[in-house]
Amino acid sequence: MNKTLLIGRLTATPELTQTPNGKSVCHVTVAVNRRFKNENGEREADFLNVVLWGKLAETLVSYAGKGSLISIEGELRSRTYEKDGSNRYVTEVLCQAFQLLESRAQRAMRENNAGEDLSDIVLEGEELPF
Repeated sequence: MNKTLLIGRLTATPELTQTPNGKSVCHVTVAVNRRFKNENGEREADFLNVVLWGKLAETLVSYAGKGSLISIEGELRSRTYEKDGSNRYVTEVLCQAFQLLESRAQRAMRENNAGEDLSDIVLEGEELPF
């Protein structure tokens, strides 16, 4: 069984491209935090390449932006190609489904407060999303 589940943030604004056959495709990179901190007390991240095709790619480009928190469900794929006389290997996630994990309002709040410490924000009961 080949199943991959990722939760992370997009590292750049997704862009839609077309193949010569007219299929929509989107290549994005997702930064996924590791569970544990390193010896310096810092949390490291893995940057994973994800490919989306067709309507899925079009939907992602329409609703997501740089820094969007997202869950990706898909398959791990590897491929080989030749460049400059040497073989190159690529491993990427072929996305089968995704979910945006923050609302537009949460995203706007995060973008407006970039660089500020948000630990002192207190939400009242009626502001909670659940």
